[in-house]
Amino acid sequence: MKDLFSFLLLSSFLFFSCAENEEDPVLKVTYEVITTGGAEWYGEFDDENGERINSFDLNSGLLSSGWKYEFEPKVSPITLTIHGTTNCPTCGSDSQRLNSEDITVNIYINDKLVQTETNTCRECTIPPIKGMATAWMKLPEELE
Repeated sequence: MKDLFSFLLLSSFLFFSCAENEEDPVLKVTYEVITTGGAEWYGEFDDENGERINSFDLNSGLLSSGWKYEFEPKVSPITLTIHGTTNCPTCGSDSQRLNSEDITVNIYINDKLVQTETNTCRECTIPPIKGMATAWMKLPEELE
């Protein structure tokens, strides 16, 4: 009987210690924006809570090329979105952005590039517009 009790105690300990190790892996999301010619940019992105952040709420709106934002999502499911527009003082309107510098928006998951768009947006119905880009993806649905 003592052996049976010891076996059950050991089995319970192993079961619960294994169950603790089966937690969901931590996901690190990184947004990145790169522009040509050192152009500054402005835009919007979704944070760790799925809330939209406008760059005009950060640093007076204009951000530098090479900007990165890293976080661990706190909600699931979540749609990750990054939209950027290059600052182009000589451009008239969105449809007249030929003088604009190029912009690339990237989404990384655990340091692996999973979405990238340059002067276009994912699944857009409009033609590409120079200096504007949007990347997005749904987690966990689109995670490999």
